[in-house]
Amino acid sequence: MIDGSAKESLSISFNLIRSCIYTIKYRRDSLNNSSIDAAPVAATPNVLLVGGCGYIGSYLHNKLIDSNFSVTVCDRLVRGNPSLIDNVLNCDYESLDPTFLSSFDAVLWFGGHSSVSQSVLDPKGALSNNCLNLFNFAKKLSPDTKLIYASSGSLYSNKSAHAIPASETSLATIPSQNPYDISKFAFDYIAQNFLENFYALRMGTLSGYSPNIREELVFNAMNLSAVRTAQVRLKNSESNRTILFLSDLWVLIKKLLLTKQQPGIFNAGSNSFKMGELAHAIAMTWDAQVLYEGDSETYSFLLDTTKMKAICGSELPVSDLQTRCREFIADYRAGKGSI
Repeated sequence: MIDGSAKESLSISFNLIRSCIYTIKYRRDSLNNSSIDAAPVAATPNVLLVGGCGYIGSYLHNKLIDSNFSVTVCDRLVRGNPSLIDNVLNCDYESLDPTFLSSFDAVLWFGGHSSVSQSVLDPKGALSNNCLNLFNFAKKLSPDTKLIYASSGSLYSNKSAHAIPASETSLATIPSQNPYDISKFAFDYIAQNFLENFYALRMGTLSGYSPNIREELVFNAMNLSAVRTAQVRLKNSESNRTILFLSDLWVLIKKLLLTKQQPGIFNAGSNSFKMGELAHAIAMTWDAQVLYEGDSETYSFLLDTTKMKAICGSELPVSDLQTRCREFIADYRAGKGSI
């Protein structure tokens, strides 16, 4: 829970941002996917990867290096550096000098407060890191430098059991209590009105193995529990959820780096399920039982990923869920040595 003083401060900050938002015209044209220009970029970009040692970042770092990108990593090492990435800039990304930043063709920003629990424990830090400091950082970038950053599909959360997938032109729900969603919502709206060369990734729940694994994410947790205990723990069986595999995220990011696309919002997702459907499919893969643990406060959202599929085309892998489960466990064993 957010304590009284932090909640008051967060509420004041958010109200100021919301007041700013409502004084400017909402530029829906920046979300329009009809004006995509898929012409290739002339050269392989020089990339700054903020948060390059984290869960998403460590996976992307390996892919970028394998694809011969020039990569510089900036990371505070809060989650360590299990990949032993060399020459990490161990500093606050906001402190980087504009002259230094001018050498980069693109910035991949995955260095924020990345979960609700982390943001609840540090609400002022979440607002600063995910919004205010990020905006100050973005203003330092050259107009030609692409800013590709982590937003969140949770901004479309809708408790209706009959919710339809939300497209990029769907209005996000204005959050009021959750500092994670408040900070993501605020920066997306600021970016649409004050930035030019930005690419906001409204991602489904991340899934898959990386060197800096997050075992608590729902797909990862269900598979690990099934293999370790022959049980899949399930809450909120009727909630909707789009999940995003790291491998599919990489395909989208590579396309955004190497081709010219209209800046704006990009939904990023692989598969959509009700939570109960996902749990039973994973249980079937590993011959496990589903242990239902009731309901709790959680997200419920579905993403329309038509735009992502149009950009990525045939490069998106076509795999059934059982294959994804087995690949995850195989990658986990290869990386960790055992379950």
